[in-house]
Amino acid sequence: MSHGETYDGLVNTLDRRGFMVFGAALVIAGCSTSNSSTTPSVSPVSTGGVPEQMRAAITSVAMVGDSITEASVLDLTVTLSDAGVEDVRIDGKSGRRIAVGTGNAFSPVSGILTVYGLLAEGVDPSVWVIALGTNDVGNYANGDQYGALIDRITALLPAEKQLVWVNTFREQYLDDTVLFNTLLAERMKSRGNAVVADWFRVASAPDQTVLLSDRLHPNDNGRTAFSLLVRQALQAL
Repeated sequence: MSHGETYDGLVNTLDRRGFMVFGAALVIAGCSTSNSSTTPSVSPVSTGGVPEQMRAAITSVAMVGDSITEASVLDLTVTLSDAGVEDVRIDGKSGRRIAVGTGNAFSPVSGILTVYGLLAEGVDPSVWVIALGTNDVGNYANGDQYGALIDRITALLPAEKQLVWVNTFREQYLDDTVLFNTLLAERMKSRGNAVVADWFRVASAPDQTVLLSDRLHPNDNGRTAFSLLVRQALQAL
């Protein structure tokens, strides 16, 4: 069975809770237009108003990501603030990997060191959002190594804390991308109190216009879509 078949098979066989973990309910629809400046819509969550359940339960969010997050900081901040999140802390850096990087001239501080630093500062959000893995797919030999990367991040975060992890899309390393996403979904389901925001489904859909010509980074549509995806993931917790 190929990695793609494994991923689709898991989507089809998970129970309702697992289905939410995969973020199938978070898939952004209606992004395909001839005008790339058209704002994408989201189903099933309306973009208007403040969701009562988020206002009551989620007052702060800390997010650690890579260049996709960095490009979307403004959209994320506005979208989450409009949804009632009072404290939004976002740390996105181009080229960031999960475990590699010390912040020298050649690489940004890794995701693990960034999370550790935030915890050391006393950052204690209602929900952690992790959007890492894009720069790691294609750099490891097998699933055990990818799984260990995911585990190193989750081990840092208190088990009782709610967690959203945005999965990956990197067309250049598609098999490894699907493998990483499959392992991520399995681990988030096992952890509980966690949701996978399915960026893969959004970015890979042939009828959506959310990426730049490099087929990796979000365009204007994509930054809006990415921020709304994170918001819906928070609502799904």
